[in-house]
Amino acid sequence: MGPVSLLVEHEVGCCMSLRTDGTSTVLIAPSIARPKLQSFLLATILFGASAVSLLILKFAPAPFFWFWLTWTAALWTTIPAVRRSWPRAILFSLGIVTCQLAIAEAYLITHEYTTTVFSDGFVVPDQVLGFAPTKGIQAHAFKHRTVGLFHAPSGTLFDVIYTIDSNGLRVAPPYNKSDLAGTAVFFGCSFAFGEGLQDNQTLPYQVGSRSGGRYRTINFAFEGYSPAQMLAELEHGIVQGVVDTQPKYAFYVAIPNHVWRVAGRVAWAAHAPRYVLNADGTLREEGNFENREPLALRLGLGNRIDKQLRKSAIWRAFSMRDYRVNDDDLRLYFAMVRRSQELITAQYPGIRFRVILWPNQEVPQERETYEKLQEGFSRMAVPFDLVEDILPGYKTDRSPYILGSTDHHPNALANRLLAEHLLREMGSNVIE
Repeated sequence: MGPVSLLVEHEVGCCMSLRTDGTSTVLIAPSIARPKLQSFLLATILFGASAVSLLILKFAPAPFFWFWLTWTAALWTTIPAVRRSWPRAILFSLGIVTCQLAIAEAYLITHEYTTTVFSDGFVVPDQVLGFAPTKGIQAHAFKHRTVGLFHAPSGTLFDVIYTIDSNGLRVAPPYNKSDLAGTAVFFGCSFAFGEGLQDNQTLPYQVGSRSGGRYRTINFAFEGYSPAQMLAELEHGIVQGVVDTQPKYAFYVAIPNHVWRVAGRVAWAAHAPRYVLNADGTLREEGNFENREPLALRLGLGNRIDKQLRKSAIWRAFSMRDYRVNDDDLRLYFAMVRRSQELITAQYPGIRFRVILWPNQEVPQERETYEKLQEGFSRMAVPFDLVEDILPGYKTDRSPYILGSTDHHPNALANRLLAEHLLREMGSNVIE
């Protein structure tokens, strides 16, 4: 019989040759080159992933999505280069974790609320209100529609002009002095101010214009405000300094998140006025809330690490989340609304105070708070309207009434329909 050569796979992954020649058998020693090659490949993969990660964090859009995706690929690619089963299991499991982090980044980035970009100098510090728009200015407000995984922010959700009058308020339509039925004042946040809308699309402007000028409207609302600013405007004479015609109606446009704001449980406070509830149920103003220090700095990680972590949508969602509110915060909120109602009624006898309540339930606790707000207003006998009962089909599909899927502020259609409802409640004709 001639020589026969067999290749046999060694249990550790190396090969050996078994040659049978007559009665003699020769074993050829396994190669020692493959373990070295495996170590080299492992080091190359890990080094390459690290280098790519640094470039991603510096240049890529949605950097942490690509960061986690890179490490998922790196971890799973190294598995064949590892001999033992338990390190392979660890690498596979770590790959699953990084893959899930990449998926979470992708979801949050494409659904994240993007901030509005304003003209320089639009928002200025205010001693009483914490912050306010600059008086007598026309400001440009812009917001991107989406942030992509493959591109920088793109598309336009809105690109509008905010006109602020000499009193620091969003402009109102002209009114008929010789045939004036009354004045309506509005308080609230960006929902009443008109985030993302032209001047003539805001709720106060629509009420005035669609009344045919028979109602004068004054908009005391602004981005980020709450009942704290409403109360401060009344206590410090800001309202009386502006309103020189007898107001018949006062509308407070409310959202559940106002409870968080009055309690200082938001990351951004911007020196907003701080009110404290006394044991006897009265209120006192006690200083101001300030912006929360970034989480990375609170953990002692430093500014450089904070700068990098802010690029992660997961980190932003975690570090900027609002704290939970409690029953004490709700009592504070209701006390501030009640005090505002009492003050404006005392300053303008006969005025009718009414709440316009938006659901705007972005987190589970806001849904609970929305129900509690209805219960509280009913208990206090404060008249209120539910937006979801006014806008047709809002409960099942709110998309026709909001700016976009990532920005749930009311659009022009919502404000027009709300204005028509309010005018009917006020006994006024609606001008088409």
